[in-house]
Amino acid sequence: MKHAMAKPKKSWKERLRIFLLVLCSMVFVVSAGMLVYYLLWEPYQHNQKSVEIQQIYPTRGVEDTTSSEEVNSEGTLSKFDELRALNPDIKGWITVPNTPIDYPVLQSAEDPEFYLYRDYLKNDDRYGSIFLDASCVNGVNSKNVILHGHNMNDGSQFAAILKYGDLEFYKQNPVIIFDDIYRSGTWKVFAVIKVNTLASQGTPFPYLQGEFASEESFLEYVEQVRSRSLIDCPVEVEGSDQILTLSTCSYEQENYRTVVYARRVREGESSTVDIAQAEVNPDPVMPGDN
Repeated sequence: MKHAMAKPKKSWKERLRIFLLVLCSMVFVVSAGMLVYYLLWEPYQHNQKSVEIQQIYPTRGVEDTTSSEEVNSEGTLSKFDELRALNPDIKGWITVPNTPIDYPVLQSAEDPEFYLYRDYLKNDDRYGSIFLDASCVNGVNSKNVILHGHNMNDGSQFAAILKYGDLEFYKQNPVIIFDDIYRSGTWKVFAVIKVNTLASQGTPFPYLQGEFASEESFLEYVEQVRSRSLIDCPVEVEGSDQILTLSTCSYEQENYRTVVYARRVREGESSTVDIAQAEVNPDPVMPGDN
């Protein structure tokens, strides 16, 4: 009877080589899976959620200021009823024409940054939601309604507001639509600024101000904003005006922000902006200049 020959034992070097090969293969598979998730699946999910809620809300055009202005028994616009049935934290809707910005705006009564990494249904979400700043103590009725949104690599959320630093983009999109739950609003962009948030980069401009002690302090704030604007926008601001601020991360330096300002179109005023008068500001106050 023949005996089977014993297989030679692999050397420790050979076993180490196989182990490392298996480990590298596992790392590759996991890394590939993460790339697929972050670059394909997660953006797809976010887009689907956006499409779903956009089908609920009747987005209007810049010139359409009268449609769907019916008010319900709570004193809010009826066109928000279905959205607020999903989540009463929904306080409005922001649209920037010719960009992906077309989203609900939220504010939590308990935690001002609750929606930083949550969607409009309160689920965890890296994209987060568009939400009001904590300084807006009067919500959408604040003197300065400040909205935050992430600057996402796929161009969603508030990524597109960085384009307002370009004169031609501003001329093509000088008006923003922001309807809150109490009234519809069209807003004329009057400034685009860069802001630092770290003291090591110079004294930060305190741009997160939702309320002001007086009209004088408000107008002083507006002048500070204008002096920093990358674009000289042909839109005046008066002490009685309400303004809108859109803020997102900017990457010129660590923790920079790009901030776009607009003021509400007044009753009886045209929403048209004389864009021929817009110019690049040759000497804006930049972070660290003050």
